[in-house]
Amino acid sequence: MSVVIHINKQILSKVSLGCALAAAVFMTGCNDTATTETVEGVDTVNDTAVVASEDVDTNSSASADSDELVMTTITLDTVDQMLFVPLLTNGELSQEQVSCLEARDKDLGKSEVDAFYKSKFSDAELASLNEFYASDVGQKLLDFGNEQLLIMNGQQVAEPMPDPTPEEMAEIQTFMESPLGVKYMEVNNAEGTGSAMEVINAPINAEFKRCNIDIEL
Repeated sequence: MSVVIHINKQILSKVSLGCALAAAVFMTGCNDTATTETVEGVDTVNDTAVVASEDVDTNSSASADSDELVMTTITLDTVDQMLFVPLLTNGELSQEQVSCLEARDKDLGKSEVDAFYKSKFSDAELASLNEFYASDVGQKLLDFGNEQLLIMNGQQVAEPMPDPTPEEMAEIQTFMESPLGVKYMEVNNAEGTGSAMEVINAPINAEFKRCNIDIEL
């Protein structure tokens, strides 16, 4: 879904979180071509926000702990990197707003996103997804997703990850083409009502309200 951010009627950025989520989960790209549109009489640019490279760990991987849903971790990491980090670093917020937002619950939206994925997948499917992302190739896929988020945010990667080996590509392809992989892709490509990003809007908006930040999602 496209997110338009307003602060004092000025447009900070517009990012497609649903697209970023798909890129972080699977080896899929998004169209980042800039376009112009008018929102409330203000010309805006449809482009990705810039994330400071020192704020993103390209080697971080979602936890595959049995008590955690890897999909939730990926979603929250994507929101953090594509929304909160740019918002905190672009200089448009006051110091008081920055301090308030930095003090946010780091598990913001976790319960809502957990509930969302549990409503979309069976316990057996959730266990299979966690198992895949706990594997070596699954961890590599997550690292690749983190690297893609950097690239989507206009960052240059000093040492790009090596291409997957033929064996790794075969394993990834097998998973992506499985019924579970196809279903997972469809869920994470969804936008608007009923999507993961729509679910997390409420806690995000509540956090913006708490910090007196005028933002329209």
